[in-house]
Amino acid sequence: MKLKRLNTYLDFMTAVQDCEGEVYFNSAEGDHLNLKSTFCKYLFASVCGDKEFLTQGEIVCSKDADYQRLRSFLTEQ
Repeated sequence: MKLKRLNTYLDFMTAVQDCEGEVYFNSAEGDHLNLKSTFCKYLFASVCGDKEFLTQGEIVCSKDADYQRLRSFLTEQ
């Protein structure tokens, strides 16, 4: 699923931490960032200002229930 908005990085990352499984940001270039990893959080934070980069990537959850936790940040486009 695509990110539809990321008004506050902290709210999104708090929601990611509440997820039971792994949450990945897969970039259009083929990078896979595990958003529960401290290092990947740092990398993700460094690109959050680039809205085009964020909207071209997608969020993938290892557990289906986690999509529900992140629903306010995601779109099915």
